[in-house]
Amino acid sequence: MRRKPLFALTVPLMAFGLGACDPATQAMMAGASLVSFVHTDKTLGDHMATWAFDSDCSILYAADGEPYCQKFETEEERRAAEAEAALQAQTHCYRTLGSITCYREPDSMASSQAKVR
Repeated sequence: MRRKPLFALTVPLMAFGLGACDPATQAMMAGASLVSFVHTDKTLGDHMATWAFDSDCSILYAADGEPYCQKFETEEERRAAEAEAALQAQTHCYRTLGSITCYREPDSMASSQAKVR
């Protein structure tokens, strides 16, 4: 039974490796990774690592000096973190003079350049 997860991980990694040979595929993968990063704060590689290690992996953690993958101790902590992420996704934050202001609904008067994540 151990071979099935390993095989499931090997096939996508081989596909990524073969895609590196073609410039068009490289551009497509970079674009997909960028779109994924903008919407989920994770690159395609982060999503693969999260799935493979059953942890929350993100390049943003490493950029902040934290471990790349963070494992939740209990199922309650995982649910709390997911609820916090869902709540953060529902907020709309904008740069204002000297601070950041967040709202539950989008601010129709704010410019798109002032929007934070």
